[in-house]
Amino acid sequence: MPTKAKGKAAKASPTHRTTERPAPARTLWLLRHAKTVTDPPPGGSDFDRVLAPRGRRDATALGRLFVGTGDKLGPAFEGVPRPAVALVSPAARTTATAELVLADMEDPPEFRFDDDFYGAEPDELLGVLQSLPDDVPAAMVVGHNPTAQTLSQGLLSPRDKKGLSLAVRQGFPTCALGVYTFPVEHWLDVTAGSATLVTLITPPYA
Repeated sequence: MPTKAKGKAAKASPTHRTTERPAPARTLWLLRHAKTVTDPPPGGSDFDRVLAPRGRRDATALGRLFVGTGDKLGPAFEGVPRPAVALVSPAARTTATAELVLADMEDPPEFRFDDDFYGAEPDELLGVLQSLPDDVPAAMVVGHNPTAQTLSQGLLSPRDKKGLSLAVRQGFPTCALGVYTFPVEHWLDVTAGSATLVTLITPPYA
């Protein structure tokens, strides 16, 4: 008669699972205002120029992609933190663009207007970003050229060759939207030449 081996069965060693903390990052959404009319209204200045019909169409179409939680923006935007704050030049064209693009978000960002954003140089806008509190994971800037175009390329790390190539190839036309991540935990540490381009989209928007 066969005999059963005696002894205790070996117990499997417990599996230790470590929860990896995601790498810290700050996210910037950079939006150039939509196309404007050439001339200001009577008695107005460049500050007062309004969106052209095409500009309103482009901004409205982009806004449809932002509806709700922005799922219609597409796969490139999946997992990207939505902006909690929008730093908007108070000019008529940037204000209108921001309102048309962001109005129907489920959780729209807080709009912050500052006269200094109109005509701000790239380093000045970078300084504004560096002053943001760290409980803001993502911010949007709605601004003008030439600053927007300069930032669209100047923010990128030389190591992001694919992003740089796309930024140069696409340019930064009216109503263009670029999204950038900085590998830092604090806005204070955000610098030019250190970002990675998540995606860059331009009109026409479906």
